[in-house]
This record gives sequence, structure tokens and C-alpha cells, in this order.
Amino acid sequence: MSEDEPASPTDEDRDERFGPIDAGALREIHDLFVDLEPLVETAALDDPLNPQTLAVELADGIGDASNARFDVRWSVADNYAVHYTDDLGRDLRFDYHPKPDAPKRHFHPPPEAPSRPVEPSCITVSEVSLVTRAVVQLWRDAYQRGSLDGINEAENIP
Repeated sequence: MSEDEPASPTDEDRDERFGPIDAGALREIHDLFVDLEPLVETAALDDPLNPQTLAVELADGIGDASNARFDVRWSVADNYAVHYTDDLGRDLRFDYHPKPDAPKRHFHPPPEAPSRPVEPSCITVSEVSLVTRAVVQLWRDAYQRGSLDGINEAENIP
């Protein structure tokens, strides 16, 4: 992958004891995104019988971005990866999983969401519904500001 390509979870990231995917959690996250965010155009599991990822397409993006997408993974061990990308090639990720030399709750900052280094995540809750609400709230706040700056700086969310 070149430096100009959008970042996505690497095989190394995926293999860091993430665990099997929790299909029920992905369905719950689907419903919450659809209910909470009016800019959701589509939300779909990659495979209805054995889903690995939920893709949430948004009708607009932050700032000059005209569209955006969240790709969400959630494991039966309650590990998660919530990856945001937009048509300007900006990426970020809120993650919770074991990662050498990083806090279990960590954030891959924009614009490239590098695998390393990472920052501690501002999301401190663990439940599926609360994490989803936190992500939607952080995204909505950034959307209203028109900037990704400070997206990992909130406190007491959701």
C-alpha cells in the first residue's frame, strides 16, 4: 500500500486477537445508525448469513466531503473497529482490541488512520449501543463543525 492509499485495517490489525464477529451486535449497530443518523443512505451487512462487516453509507461527509462511509466490525469478545472514510480520502478509526504498545481503546487519527502510532480513544463505554451512540454523536458534532479536528477529544459521551 502506498502512502496515498486510504488506510484500512491491516491483516496485522485484524489478527491481534480480535475474535469472531458477533452478527447480533452488527444488526443492533445497523438499527441504531439508521435510527440515529438522518444522513444514512444505506446500511448493509456484507453477508446476511455470516456477516463480517457492516457498511453504513452516508449522503454527505464532513466539510468538503460529499459522501462518507463507516465500516464496522464487532466481535463476540466485544472488540470493535469502526472505520470512517470519505470521498476526500480521509480515514480514521475508533478501535477496541488488544494491540501491542497501545491502549486497548485506541484511535487511529485522520487523515490516514495509520496502524501506528495510535492515540487513546475518547470513547470509554463498552456496550454495543453506547459505543454506537458515541460514534454517531462524534461524527455528527464533526459534521456540524465541518471539520475532523477534535473528533477524538469529547468527554462523557454518549
